[in-house]
Amino acid sequence: LPSTSLYLSVGPPSSAMEAALRLPNPSPAPLTADGRAALIVVDVQTCWWSLSPCGLARAAFPNLPQRTAALLAMARVHGVPIVHVRANYEGSPHVATMRRLNPSLNTVPILPDSEAWARERPGEPVVFKSTFDGFFRTELEACLCRMGVTRVLVCGLVTSACVLSTALGAFHRGFDVLLVEDCCADRSVARHQATVAMYADYCFRTASTQDVSELLPRLRAPSRAPQALRVHIPGRAGVVAAGEKAAAEAANKAEKAERAAEKAAAE
Repeated sequence: LPSTSLYLSVGPPSSAMEAALRLPNPSPAPLTADGRAALIVVDVQTCWWSLSPCGLARAAFPNLPQRTAALLAMARVHGVPIVHVRANYEGSPHVATMRRLNPSLNTVPILPDSEAWARERPGEPVVFKSTFDGFFRTELEACLCRMGVTRVLVCGLVTSACVLSTALGAFHRGFDVLLVEDCCADRSVARHQATVAMYADYCFRTASTQDVSELLPRLRAPSRAPQALRVHIPGRAGVVAAGEKAAAEAANKAEKAERAAEKAAAE
């Protein structure tokens, strides 16, 4: 059999392969500013990024920190609420199988420690999950519904695993899903692009940070701020903070954050 390194060296899918993966859709629905939106940030954690021993995602997507920080800044400036979803897998039954199948990829504890460049601000809810899907046995759907959200923007780690599962979870629950493609990362560009090609304009639409920067000013703010939540998962009880300070904080720092977002988006 070919060595594993052969598969890791495969580059991005060719245009022919991407075309084969995409479903024929000559007239996909246009991207509009309809609906109330929230941003879901999936698993931007040290175990998947800075502390990951293999470093595959870091090598394949070196601009992820800057782009994600810019996206968060833009959302805060325009009053779009941000919900952070974190994996806390150490008590989950699937981890033993995952480590048997991928012994080189999961050698550090899978704990919900956020990267500094995607850390929540006071008032931004944090939901802890025990599977790939951020909606499965969590308060994520309830949190979004309390805010009157009908559209979710999704970004984070890893595109073909938890980002995809959470995006499909939102799709299955009737949310309009927009995947912010250049704020997602996988262990190779090929895996990322293949995942996007298979599901874009099928279960969700895709956009870049530039697209989002043009869309956010036209999105309607949710009807009300999220209420405090207490999230229960096996092995952990997490308190999710309420969002009364978020608007004031975003207003006070709007000018500075907007400049930073524009600078990062231009890079």
